[in-house]
Amino acid sequence: MASSDQLLAFVQYLRGKKIPVSPADTLGAVEAAELVGYQNRSLLKNGLAAALAKSRHELTVFEAAFDDYFQPISDRPPAGGQSDVQPEASLANAPEQASQTDPTAQGEDPLEGLRGNSLFDALESQDESALSVAIETAAAEAKVEEISLFTQRGQYVRKILDALGDEALREAAIELEQREPAAFEAVQALREQLRERVRDRVERAYLIHASAATEDLLDESLSKLKLGNVDHSQMARLKRLMERMARKLAARHGRRRRRYRQGKLHVGETVRQAIPTDGIPFHPRWRKIERKRPQIMAICDVSGSVAAYAKFLLMFIYALQEVLPRTRSFAFSAALGEVSDLLTTLPVEEAVERVNLKYGGATDYGRALQDFSELALAEVNSATTVIVLGDARNNQADPRLDLLAEIKSRARQLIWLNPESTRLWGTGDSEMLRVKKECHLAKECQNLKQLERVIDKILSDRR
Repeated sequence: MASSDQLLAFVQYLRGKKIPVSPADTLGAVEAAELVGYQNRSLLKNGLAAALAKSRHELTVFEAAFDDYFQPISDRPPAGGQSDVQPEASLANAPEQASQTDPTAQGEDPLEGLRGNSLFDALESQDESALSVAIETAAAEAKVEEISLFTQRGQYVRKILDALGDEALREAAIELEQREPAAFEAVQALREQLRERVRDRVERAYLIHASAATEDLLDESLSKLKLGNVDHSQMARLKRLMERMARKLAARHGRRRRRYRQGKLHVGETVRQAIPTDGIPFHPRWRKIERKRPQIMAICDVSGSVAAYAKFLLMFIYALQEVLPRTRSFAFSAALGEVSDLLTTLPVEEAVERVNLKYGGATDYGRALQDFSELALAEVNSATTVIVLGDARNNQADPRLDLLAEIKSRARQLIWLNPESTRLWGTGDSEMLRVKKECHLAKECQNLKQLERVIDKILSDRR
């Protein structure tokens, strides 16, 4: 699970958390780790706590830092969601699993030359435990704990992929590209999944080891990191950053709204009013604008890993109440319900936790859109912007694109925000390529910077 090098890096991490650790304390921690070993997580935690935490406050900080830094492999979600793979699975038994499930095993298989490659077998069989072990081993070999700059992410991703043995998969893909296009696409899809996992691992490492960065640099970096990779130690900073962005947007669009509220100049009435002053328009007259009050309807998938993104979207929208006073929120995994009252009466973090408990589960977009149509479709009009946040993975069920098209026909804007990379749209059970055609706008939205740009566009387009 850990090594002496990781332990020394963890000490640096603690110092970044404002826990004073002296050289003597570090030696004590090394001795404690050698005494209890690295295999038993509970023993290691207690042993290090005895050596490094010298007060109740330091113990609280230490425990949270330990849980973040030494995250158990079995607790790490895979890149595409939850997994039922048992922790006992390993690279050694992955080939056996692959042969049992491979429908082409009885005939000629263009991928046969790759079978027996431990990395390929683990990817093909979706052996989450084996992949996690392999990535952690490669990350240690690449010394990812030495990352210090945001711009180094690509460099470390490449180092880890090389350590994993991605070169063999790349060469196989090149050979298959001309003679076996379907097999080529299959290998490329697996390689992209691997790259996504490695990117996530590097981003987590950056968050952990960039504690000494300047505040502005860390804020900028945090705004560009996947929201799903933000650990709880960074939540306070992220919330402050989100509130700052919301205030900036509110100030910008509040001024814009006041500027355009009076309408266009009424030339005839202005001229008549200027007759007593020899044609000088001291009192210009403006045409009244009859404008429907704009509203936002946010529909958020709160299933699995998507729930983290839904939380931040709702928090961001509700931080903009000054310029988005008419906001209604809905949450779903399968059944959909309105959660606006929860979000307006409770602290948004508590409200979102309640929403996740009530609506979390297996995803069914068709059921959710049917429920939304019954609850709110009649109120969707030319002043309504509907925002859907979800990965459009529907477990092979009917996504009810007809209902999505109906919402689009009624709304001012139908915007779909997907936390998955565009490279993964349409893979597996993703309906995103079909969903995209029924929306005014469909965007990848993985981080706070992308979310800010989307909300800025919504506010700009609502005049």
